[in-house]
Amino acid sequence: MRKNAKYMEVYLDVKKKVENGTYPIGEKLPTGPELAKHYHTSKLTVKKGLDMLVSEGVLHSRSGFGTEVIRKPINNSKVFGPNEGFMKVIGEDHVESEIHTFSIELPSKKIAEKLQINEKEYIYHIVRSRFVDQKPYSLEQTFMPLSIIPGLEPKHLKNSVYSYIREELHLEINTSHVFLKGVLSTAFDAKILGISTGDFLIEIEKSVSLSNGTPFEYSITKHLYQDFIFEAVFVEN
Repeated sequence: MRKNAKYMEVYLDVKKKVENGTYPIGEKLPTGPELAKHYHTSKLTVKKGLDMLVSEGVLHSRSGFGTEVIRKPINNSKVFGPNEGFMKVIGEDHVESEIHTFSIELPSKKIAEKLQINEKEYIYHIVRSRFVDQKPYSLEQTFMPLSIIPGLEPKHLKNSVYSYIREELHLEINTSHVFLKGVLSTAFDAKILGISTGDFLIEIEKSVSLSNGTPFEYSITKHLYQDFIFEAVFVEN
């Protein structure tokens, strides 16, 4: 079996230790020489691995101080799944939301089909942007049927809609179907995400259902490609 490059071993191991709390938020990592000795490699290789976590916003490094853990990694695999919401994965202290659209309207034929409802049934149409540590992270457009998710308010959009669904409506979220592709940003995308029109983005199309199989959410989310990391494990039987 082909082994990962050494810097990737450093990256993956340190990332795992941040995720499981071995290196808690606010704590400094061991020094470069200490990590080089631990991983049986050079300081340059260690730096290359840590720099990847710095670029992801997980670590902060400065000369004369060292490298500090500032937040847990964004696990997009969990964000896209049915069991974890964005706030829960990243942490409420690191996430801010801006609501651009919150309206009640009739669905288009496509949205009605995605939600398996009649075109005369009203839906929520939500557009909001997400910021992680004050930096643009994503722009999402979400559609939900009023008949399934009643009482949704703007205050819920500032936090976790999934928490509202579970804790207040007492509904069980079960499955999600996710489709990824690359797209070019529109003028609106560019304005919100601080990029240029036509820049490359990762677009996530997601349909989510309750435990009884009823679809309750259809969304399209656009991510900055520089910050987008998706990790999956495939097992061959």
